[in-house]
Amino acid sequence: MSLDRTTIGTGININFIESDKFKTNHIGISLISGLNKEKASKNALLTKVLKRGSKNYPTMAILNRELDFLYSAGVGAGVYKVGEAQIVALNAYMLENKYAIEDCDILAGTVDILGDILTNPLIENGGFKAEYVESEKTNLINDIEAQINDKGSYSYRKCIEIMCKDEKFSVNNLGTVDDVKLIDSKNLYEHYQYALSSYTIEIFCVGKFADKKQTLTDKFKELFKDIKRGNLESFDTQVILKAENKGEHIEEMQVNQGKLSMGFRIGMSNKDKDFAKFTLFNAIYGASPTSKLFENVRERLSLCYYCHSAVESEKGIMAVLSGIEVENKQKAIDEVLKQLDEIKNNNFTDKEMEDARLSIINSFKGVFDSAGSIEFWYLRRLLCGVMRTPEESIEMIKQVNRDDVIEAAGRVTLDTIFFLKGTNLDGDDEDDINNTEEE
Repeated sequence: MSLDRTTIGTGININFIESDKFKTNHIGISLISGLNKEKASKNALLTKVLKRGSKNYPTMAILNRELDFLYSAGVGAGVYKVGEAQIVALNAYMLENKYAIEDCDILAGTVDILGDILTNPLIENGGFKAEYVESEKTNLINDIEAQINDKGSYSYRKCIEIMCKDEKFSVNNLGTVDDVKLIDSKNLYEHYQYALSSYTIEIFCVGKFADKKQTLTDKFKELFKDIKRGNLESFDTQVILKAENKGEHIEEMQVNQGKLSMGFRIGMSNKDKDFAKFTLFNAIYGASPTSKLFENVRERLSLCYYCHSAVESEKGIMAVLSGIEVENKQKAIDEVLKQLDEIKNNNFTDKEMEDARLSIINSFKGVFDSAGSIEFWYLRRLLCGVMRTPEESIEMIKQVNRDDVIEAAGRVTLDTIFFLKGTNLDGDDEDDINNTEEE
């Protein structure tokens, strides 16, 4: 599954990925910013305000009614980070035109709505509609404050904040409550104008577009033609190859289950041509159902309720995440490090390696299961400047051998340990953090 890419303006590209697997088409527009504290909250709030209404669709009720007319097409918006880039994302999905009973151009109608949301926002008194801004500020503050409720994710974020204290990666993707409070309708609108002029824009079209590519390309050229594009922001990610020991940090909280997060530098990133070596190592170590962490730390020794590795491949970071009883903390740390040493010392079986390889291959094949995951796959690779299809990545995984795995393991160094120490509290605490899919 290849990507057909065309530049349609300064820092604006449209990417077509043909797939006949879906009855719907998917279009995503990503505005890419360098991650920093000053803009994080504004970017996060911007997505919420934009989808509240535009000039032609000033309320969500009117917007949803128009989408219903287009066979229940949908639009969405959100913000996330990839490495040290922050992505302001708008997306739309719509039924293919051929399934419409009457003569209805679902694709064109949905793209028009998506374009109106992005480039024709609802403006009052020189800024966004104040009512929408204040309402969404409250929602964003609630989202930020609610992050602590997922204790596994909270522990992971705290580990990253300490580990990357002086790096942009430590910035919370949603920003901070204090920064959100400083935003008003006018300075958010000024930020929006800056974003349109200075962020790289990547448009993804996933689905059946063979006979519509030129029409869509012309449509998006028209959409952005009057926007003055200035100096584009950089979104390069700093990769530190070797850990500096930042020690162990403990925080107490009233939860039954302790949350242990161990942060490692992996000695490479997905920009490296031999990154497949690390990918297979990671699956053997902690990112597959048959991994050493699962089989030993959790199953054989029963030291934790869950234990797996999560990787930020763009940043060159791996974290081992586990939920444990407080008294098992040191035993769990020792065993996590022991299993790393086992791989470094060639103590893993051919079956472990092949099971891990199969797990990765199945994961890569799963990219094709949704249009959104296809877009995310290619966007991540555009961001790191190394374009590979899932099929090419599968072939690279097939070539990784035992010596490659040992070499990758040898590059991994421990940086930071963060432990969320649970105090006795009645009730279950089943918070977890999803395993980061690795390529």
